[in-house]
Amino acid sequence: MTPRGRRPAGSPDAREAILAAARTAFARDGYTTSLRGIARDAGVDPALVHHYFPDRAALFSQAVVGGVDSIDVTLDPAVIEQVRQAEPSRQGEMIIRLVLTTWDRMGRERFTAVVRAAMSDESVIAGIRDVLVGVVIAPVVAAVAPDRVELRTQLIASQVIGLGMVRWVAQMSAVRDVDREVLVCAVGPVVQRYLTGDLGPEA
Repeated sequence: MTPRGRRPAGSPDAREAILAAARTAFARDGYTTSLRGIARDAGVDPALVHHYFPDRAALFSQAVVGGVDSIDVTLDPAVIEQVRQAEPSRQGEMIIRLVLTTWDRMGRERFTAVVRAAMSDESVIAGIRDVLVGVVIAPVVAAVAPDRVELRTQLIASQVIGLGMVRWVAQMSAVRDVDREVLVCAVGPVVQRYLTGDLGPEA
């Protein structure tokens, strides 16, 4: 007999309830959040979580990343190609617009869950690094940078990751509430300097 208040196995909304509870829990508590707690919040038996999701990684992938095993599906390849082909003087703005658009589409809860997971699991942060740096930033930098490609790439990564932290995790009000294009105009030139500007002496 199913305990009062719990959704029975096979209930059409049980899986979605687990995903919704998991998304909130991962954002609140990080990657190591209690699966039993997720079941409780979803109103299901803990065994049902494992019935739908064989392990924590699968649940995190479905709930937060969006139903796949890699973060890179949240990036639109056509938009990435636009960044690569843009005028070099505008690529800083294009990078910021791409990142903000992608993360706005993810939403604060999913973005926060990814950040908290990255703080507690090396495989998650490795995935973010591979996509954000390897797929988006590094090819643009390699195409237009006059020198010091690796340093420029990592400086840009520090800028965009920091912006995401301030806007969605720390939720500093001015940055959180301002229109996306204001941030593009404000932060784009900083990224542009990292991309093609003088970084000072190498020694």
